[in-house]
Amino acid sequence: MINRFSPNGIFLTICSISQYVKSEIELPTIHPKKSIALIAIGLCVYFLYLYHAGYQDVIESLRGAAISLFAAAVILALLGVFCDALAWRAIALKFDYKVPIKDIFMIYLSCGFMNNLIPSGSFSGETARVYFLEKLDGGSRIDQSSATVATTRIITAIPFFLGTAIGLAYLDLVTDAPPWALATCYAIALVLLLLNATFFGICFAENWLERIAFTIIKYVESILHVHIDKNQCSRILERFHRSMTLLAEHKKTLFISTFWALAGWLCMTTVAVVVFRSMGVTVPLWAVLAVYSVMIFLQMLPIFLPGGVGLVDIVMSTLFTAIGLPMHTAVAATILIRLVQLWMLTAIGGVATAYLVKKINREPLIAGAEKRLAKGF
Repeated sequence: MINRFSPNGIFLTICSISQYVKSEIELPTIHPKKSIALIAIGLCVYFLYLYHAGYQDVIESLRGAAISLFAAAVILALLGVFCDALAWRAIALKFDYKVPIKDIFMIYLSCGFMNNLIPSGSFSGETARVYFLEKLDGGSRIDQSSATVATTRIITAIPFFLGTAIGLAYLDLVTDAPPWALATCYAIALVLLLLNATFFGICFAENWLERIAFTIIKYVESILHVHIDKNQCSRILERFHRSMTLLAEHKKTLFISTFWALAGWLCMTTVAVVVFRSMGVTVPLWAVLAVYSVMIFLQMLPIFLPGGVGLVDIVMSTLFTAIGLPMHTAVAATILIRLVQLWMLTAIGGVATAYLVKKINREPLIAGAEKRLAKGF
């Protein structure tokens, strides 16, 4: 599942600006051997869990899944990413970014690919978002591109907290979920609420933003042994703050972006409901919302496992069991949900990343050829 919400946006903004000041923002580097090794570790842990859960019953549940409904779940996941892309595009248009909707969609898919292969609490994916937006637009507006990402992060938090509140109310009032499951969900929701409120405050409080920025820059300088022009950073942060303030005044744009964010969130959470239906099991959307709040929290943590492979799967299966589902059904459903939202979207995101890199590298060659043709040779 693509991580749609994380308070790491402010760290992304400052580090992106730091990169831009010392050279230019770069696409995060994937280390295939390291990623494959970490994925193998996560899968080994999960296979041990499957053995404990009774893998034969899990296999039987998987065999009974309806292919047509599973295909519908795949379409819903892609539609969810497309809606998220539309939410971001609504914000980007306010800054006159002229990137086609097809490429915005590809960038969002690439964002998921980067997040899943480079465990960084969504930092890698959002850096890729800023990088591709800057390159495809042909400009150097790091303050504005970072502002579009930060604003989208705030907007996508709205359906997240709305869904979490509904899901927790359902678990608490309707189901017989054990106290530990309720306590876990409530604690995670509270932590995320505080983090998002802090992120929101920092984005719109210029003094806070600059103070935290210089603290992070000092840390980056000591780790990477580079010198960063703090005066230039200060000017870019000032423009970033103005960009955020400008966006806050465009109520219609924010409404449109929020609408698409809500649609994307609904599509992504409905994937789980459809997967359960494909297995002949009915699970209320409200229960899924509570489980997804925990999933999102785990995926925004910079844990060492790509895509949270193994860890997220085990926690997800355990929570589905806690709301009353048989273990083999919960595990089978988790496998199918993760197949759609992690493995398939990551694979498609890899193709999207290759397409974007090829397009960026090709356009300067085309521009050069057109100039030569215009000169008559």
